[in-house]
Amino acid sequence: MRFSIVGLVSSLKRRYWISQGLQSKLIDLPNGTTMHCWIKYSSSSSPSALLIHGFGADGLSSWDKQIGALGNHFNLYIPDLVFFGESTTTSSERSEIFQAECLKSLLESLQVKSVTAVGHSYGGFVGFWLAHRYPELVWRLVIVSSGICMTPSSNDDLLKELGAADIKDVLLPNNVYDFKRGVNLTIYNMPWLPIFIYKDFMKSKGGKRDEKAQLLDSVVIGSNHAHPLPALNQEVLIIWGKNDKIFKLQEAHALQRHIGEKAKLVVIEECGHVPSIEKPAQLNEEMLKFLV
Repeated sequence: MRFSIVGLVSSLKRRYWISQGLQSKLIDLPNGTTMHCWIKYSSSSSPSALLIHGFGADGLSSWDKQIGALGNHFNLYIPDLVFFGESTTTSSERSEIFQAECLKSLLESLQVKSVTAVGHSYGGFVGFWLAHRYPELVWRLVIVSSGICMTPSSNDDLLKELGAADIKDVLLPNNVYDFKRGVNLTIYNMPWLPIFIYKDFMKSKGGKRDEKAQLLDSVVIGSNHAHPLPALNQEVLIIWGKNDKIFKLQEAHALQRHIGEKAKLVVIEECGHVPSIEKPAQLNEEMLKFLV
């Protein structure tokens, strides 16, 4: 049996989450989807927060440094999106709108009436559609490093810098060296790690590759067939790393202009694409100032 450092870290994280009062649940939805969700239910009087991870991650690997700060104030719902972690579907649907519908069905099955949604990157796409389609469910929204106003050409500079033909080559790399390059581009001032750690991570997290490629092919936001982006009525907090190379800061300003006066933008210095890992204390502080 192969020893995996990434597997060991995941196992330790699971133990930590359980010690913090979170429960791991698999929930069958009416549309042929099974969703895995971490849940911390404190009381019926506590508000609820839905934390939506980005592409290439899952709930457990994304929000480790948020569960303590947010768990003191909220009932927490931390799902794995479809084809990430333990979530799967028999449906042929693949868009981020489908992911949003799955989250709506998940919350319905858990009898959750109202949430603050927090979405990172691809999870921000999902959170945006959930908030737009179900404003009675999502009463506030936090968008972290998510290029919701992107156009079909928004990735051109990134692809050119990496020598890649398609965003799938970046998010679903074929070899460990491309994977390492993508990680170093994602995290600002990424510390050195030996190559075997990157190999281990690819092996541990690289499943369902074909399905994930279909998810990328089916993204509506920023596609050639996208309709004009709808407006939102909720208050929205936008949080961005100043040094984000995946979705550059201009995307944050475009999103703030699109949402209008109900949007507040916070820019975190010396931070790349993943504030939840790179600058967790500042991210938590800004979210709590907005939410509590």
